[in-house]
Amino acid sequence: MVVSRFTDNGDVRLHFLDSGGDDGAAPIVFVPGMTCVAEDYAEVLPLFGRRTVVAELRGHGRSDAPADGYDLAALSSDVGAVVDAVTRGPVHLMTFSRGTSYGVDWALRNSARVRSLAIGDYIPEERLLPDGAPRRLLDGRWRGTPVRERLDCQAAMRTFRSARARSFWKELARLHVPLLAVRSGERFLVTDAQWARYRREFPDARLVEFDDSPHDIFRPDRARFPRLVREHTDRADARLG
Repeated sequence: MVVSRFTDNGDVRLHFLDSGGDDGAAPIVFVPGMTCVAEDYAEVLPLFGRRTVVAELRGHGRSDAPADGYDLAALSSDVGAVVDAVTRGPVHLMTFSRGTSYGVDWALRNSARVRSLAIGDYIPEERLLPDGAPRRLLDGRWRGTPVRERLDCQAAMRTFRSARARSFWKELARLHVPLLAVRSGERFLVTDAQWARYRREFPDARLVEFDDSPHDIFRPDRARFPRLVREHTDRADARLG
């Protein structure tokens, strides 16, 4: 049964959803996108076939929104706090959209604990948004509800202002971790050139295109990405014997 749980990262209280059940010696930890909340994924957690948790980083959903601490290091430490609340061992890491920046940064700092990585419609970078884009995002809707009801707007603006353009491509490639990458049909956040770079940098990765999906790769089929991740994690475990 999916339950809400909380953990602390210093003075920041973090919420996450936990499917419970057998973790297969390595649970899945999912870091979703900027406008997501954990509840978005409650219905699909059973599809992963093992214990899976969905993190809400600071400023999102039911997690705290402190007055400061929104740079890459702080947000990736939120990922680590959720991981440590679930296990002291290895994990399969799954990310979507901007959550990729924080998940990958944690993975690079804790490579011995990463059994596999799945990235949804993003690239291994921390990216800057163009002028005006953060306000447009916050004034919009995501999955049928206003973004301002999903996250703390001041926290979101602090996150965007704290961001720095940086690449993780080369560092991540050196880990040789089993990688699944999915891109949507929009080709906006993962361009053709970036998709080609995935092929060059990660020749053994499984690269899948959801041509009928917008950036929200959980549409029109909510189950497709979770099932791919399930196959990916099972293969990674089998490789270890």
